[in-house]
Amino acid sequence: MSIRLAWFIFLGLHALPVAAGLRLGWGAGLVCMFFLHAVMLVSIFVPRLDPWRSTLRTFRTTEKQVCITIDDGPTADTDEILSSLDDAGARAVFFVIGERITGRCAEIVRRGHVLGNHTQTHPSGWFWCYSPGAQRREIERASRVIRETTGVTVQLFRPPVGFRNLFNAPVLKTLGLRNIGWSARGFDATDTNVDRVLRRILRRLEPGAIILLHQGKPHHAILLRGLLAELKSGGWAAVIPPELRMPG
Repeated sequence: MSIRLAWFIFLGLHALPVAAGLRLGWGAGLVCMFFLHAVMLVSIFVPRLDPWRSTLRTFRTTEKQVCITIDDGPTADTDEILSSLDDAGARAVFFVIGERITGRCAEIVRRGHVLGNHTQTHPSGWFWCYSPGAQRREIERASRVIRETTGVTVQLFRPPVGFRNLFNAPVLKTLGLRNIGWSARGFDATDTNVDRVLRRILRRLEPGAIILLHQGKPHHAILLRGLLAELKSGGWAAVIPPELRMPG
């Protein structure tokens, strides 16, 4: 889908209530507008719904393999997280924020992990309603900082909080990026109870699961160690699947 087509769909959806109002009365038009806006908002704020089929949430495998993804870095706990991953022989995808990028990102790559774009400033409250141009600026700036700092041209993207509107897919297409979601999460961004968060994640484990974690808060490194221990005891491997690997 192109950005032009996305605009056509967006404007067309808003024209439907007007047409309904002219033909059936403005009460019907308002009902139609409310319904269409509700559908659009649900598709934005419920990340597991993907009406545009633009997000990778699992990967194909018949083995007991999962992919760990870690959002919001780099942060002060990055070194500890990297050490835990090394000790477990695990690999992960780090979705990093452009304005937080330091030399730790080069170390992430050196240790065999993959970097993804998590926007430049992480506008979690507003990214979902950004125009195509505003989205592109946020994403391009982060990709540029990552490239200048590490030499890596990223190919993966995750929107803040997972919220994205219908313009996101065509913007990513023009930038050569792929949107990566998740199939297992424990809400560790808001819940500090490690045992409870871990139980939520383990309930959703299956071959090819993409796990969402975060970094930057005291419980995050503890949670990762707990998850890695549970994966090892269950015979699971944390890998970078072909769909998320860097070329070459």
